[in-house]
Amino acid sequence: MVFQYVAQQAARTDIDPETASAIAEAVAAHINSEFPPSQILTPDDATRQAITERIRYWVSAELRARGLGGVDYHVEADLALRIQHQMLGLGFLEPLLEHGGLSEIMMNQDGSIFVLPKGQTHPIRVEEVIPKFTRPTVTEVRVVIDKLLGAVGRRVNEAEPIVAAKLPRSPRLPAGARVNVVIPPIANGPYPELNIRFYEARPVKPEQLLAWGELNEAMLEMLCRAVENQLRLMIAGGTATGKTTLLSGLANLIPPHHRIILVEDPAEIFLDHPHVVSMEARPPTVEGKYGVSLGDLVTTAMRMTPRWLVVGEVRHGKAAVWLLRAQMSDHPGMSTIHADDPKNAVRTLCLLAAIDNNPPVRAQDTKELIAAAVDLFIQIGIDPWGVRRIVRIGQVAPDLKAGEVWIDNVWLYRPDRSTREQPVWEQVGELTRSRTVA
Repeated sequence: MVFQYVAQQAARTDIDPETASAIAEAVAAHINSEFPPSQILTPDDATRQAITERIRYWVSAELRARGLGGVDYHVEADLALRIQHQMLGLGFLEPLLEHGGLSEIMMNQDGSIFVLPKGQTHPIRVEEVIPKFTRPTVTEVRVVIDKLLGAVGRRVNEAEPIVAAKLPRSPRLPAGARVNVVIPPIANGPYPELNIRFYEARPVKPEQLLAWGELNEAMLEMLCRAVENQLRLMIAGGTATGKTTLLSGLANLIPPHHRIILVEDPAEIFLDHPHVVSMEARPPTVEGKYGVSLGDLVTTAMRMTPRWLVVGEVRHGKAAVWLLRAQMSDHPGMSTIHADDPKNAVRTLCLLAAIDNNPPVRAQDTKELIAAAVDLFIQIGIDPWGVRRIVRIGQVAPDLKAGEVWIDNVWLYRPDRSTREQPVWEQVGELTRSRTVA
């Protein structure tokens, strides 16, 4: 049944789909008789090469047995490769993994596939990247999903129709990935809904941020100085604006002799640093047990002698309060929050602290914490040309003004004076906050 996909792919050649399917089934039977299941499921390099060679041999033999020995070599090689993808790889995902220039793959419930190329902000249809890509069958998709989740001991079924999992690094996923699956009938269509977001295989360097046009050299110099002075930074931005990527780039500015405690949910940041302790939150089971929250990790991080506390996106009030308390206690830190401007970031922190803590933390107390614990808000967004830019850097006043957190602009992005290739930022203030940390 999983070879229906192979038959579809071969329909573009002079081998009809039925024959291609029959050849695929026959080749699989030969391979299964020659190699034990353990070697097929988890082959080492030598075994993979051996299986690949036998697949090619049996494809040629099965073609000759059907009087198709004269088929074009490229047709034969294509059929062998597709069978190889089915047996040893991730089926329809293999051409996308080999492309290498994607940050996310998205499948909708109708079977359509979109991809997000690296450096872009809007998904495009897979056919724009791989013109000859053919939509897989539902069966093929389920087989691939089972392979992906099986690698981490998870499964998706009627009892658990929604699964989010972190995929470890592997030869096919050199940096690992995050996968989210929703199957019918929760997914309202014949296909599962599938998202695969790839992690960066390399640390994000400051020069890369410049190359992407996220900021200019003067802004980067100021942020380098802020990190050197151990200021407390919070990055705000909307969905897919590049908050985590920017956080990674700035965290890689931390001096190598400083100990970093990195807390995430899920783990995405790659730090090229000699002294990093990385921890990842864990969701509870279906029974509501064994969960480890981001707040729990922030709390325990304070017992681990951090010089820097780097926290992925702050989504819960307990994590927000403990992060602010830690940074207020002379621990420099970096974090991100989902908000479209610094004022909304303050509002979000206040709401989270009130909702997720028992007893709830009063908004006024949270504002006092923010003023004492955050030095700079760095706002990232997407400009009219679809390019990620730092649109604002704001300096937090150390005291509330009229009961509110006061944020003075230091840098502003000016889209009305910019073009895609020549962005314009204006410095409207000076960095004055400083800290004395041993």
